[in-house]
Amino acid sequence: MATLHDVAILGGTPAGFAAAYVLAKAGKDVVVVDAPPAADACPLSDWTCADFFRLPHLPPGLPRSAKARPFNTVCFHNVAMDRQVPHRRRATAGYFLSSADLTAALAAAARKAGARVRTSTTIPIIRQTEDRVCSCGSTEVEAKVLIVVAGQPYDVLSDLGLASRTPRPALLVVAGVDLPTSQRGDGALHVVEEPERSEIGLFFITAGHLHLRIISSSPAAGTRAAELSGLITRLQQTGIVQAKLPLHRARGAVWRPPAGAALDLETHVTKRCVLAGTAGGFCEPVTGQTLYASVASALLAAETTAKALAARDLYAALAVYATSWRKRLEKRLLRPSTPFGVLLPLVFANPKVTSRLTAMLLCAQQGAWR
Repeated sequence: MATLHDVAILGGTPAGFAAAYVLAKAGKDVVVVDAPPAADACPLSDWTCADFFRLPHLPPGLPRSAKARPFNTVCFHNVAMDRQVPHRRRATAGYFLSSADLTAALAAAARKAGARVRTSTTIPIIRQTEDRVCSCGSTEVEAKVLIVVAGQPYDVLSDLGLASRTPRPALLVVAGVDLPTSQRGDGALHVVEEPERSEIGLFFITAGHLHLRIISSSPAAGTRAAELSGLITRLQQTGIVQAKLPLHRARGAVWRPPAGAALDLETHVTKRCVLAGTAGGFCEPVTGQTLYASVASALLAAETTAKALAARDLYAALAVYATSWRKRLEKRLLRPSTPFGVLLPLVFANPKVTSRLTAMLLCAQQGAWR
């Protein structure tokens, strides 16, 4: 008979390992099921807002162990790349980091705290009963509570047998590429106006890599490879990046973050399952950034679950999560009434707009344009 754990966490992601760390520190028997990744979060070089490492209950020294590099400047470029408007902050604006390094650092902290990790070579099926929940894949795990942190939210709800009455929102489509470079970074996150208003270009240089990405809020025709190639060409022609890049050593990816989908879901708690991370639709709406919102939701899910396991009524205690996440995260998940790509040209007509657009980009003041 399978061991009945206190908590199982489906998803070997930063959100999953952060939740496992909190629960293991609280003395709970927790296991992380590391299943095949879903295409909903960045697998390349990444960045996150300054608030990320201020989240409560994260392991001490995480910025150092995750090899995070702070930046304090956001620089805006027009389509022709002949105008740029920098916005510098006195304090740290955000961090550049590797998704793999962050995951490894959180996994190490979770294991040290006592969490166990089981690998599934297949995407598990979830089965719930009155007294337990089972994650059934190539590895079978049973627990009193399951926290699901990875996957597209509507697919997870479907797996749980819960049909949603709300239509699926249009997901962002993000294409990115990492290229080795000998060019030194300037400590800035660069935002590029794209010819298509539904798209935003981003690039930065850190740790010997040039990272570029195109964020599209439209599923309209267009090849992401061609769009990235066009961005690289413009950067080379204007001398912003080196003329010769080792394209044969490029590492690329396309992912579909569920931007702001948490606000559209009718439930995040069902019986003994809690949805957090990208599985709960916790993703920022402008850039498709998943790190802050998904990890913050997972930490809150872990806190709620730890209390629920000690409560007389488990179901009622878990249900608290359905409303508590809104108090902490709702403002970050609000979709702006005007697309960011439409507002971006305003920067070049009125540089004073840069502070507002930077705040929107970093989710420091979400809803400023509503």
